[in-house]
Amino acid sequence: MDYIRLGRVEDFPANSCRVVDVAGGEPVVVINLEGDFHVLEGRCSHSGHTLERITIIESEGRVLCPWHGWELDVERGICTADPNCTLKVFPVRLEKDEVLIACD
Repeated sequence: MDYIRLGRVEDFPANSCRVVDVAGGEPVVVINLEGDFHVLEGRCSHSGHTLERITIIESEGRVLCPWHGWELDVERGICTADPNCTLKVFPVRLEKDEVLIACD
């Protein structure tokens, strides 16, 4: 499996979300929950807008879509309001202080 570098661990502070453009592909959103990294596709599956202003719901393992106010489970990419609206979840690996995701 091939991996793509998204940045250094220090580029993603604890309890933060950041959209990163993957070379030659769509944006992804990197979510750091107290050192537990998750990466989802970076566009709302309902509207297609980027998730630049996504918000973490503290200690619940969910984020809030800025466009609809819908909650998304960061581990499964499933919307709690509509399970048909899902985001792709990318396998994450931390290696030598780098955040990497598996690519197809």
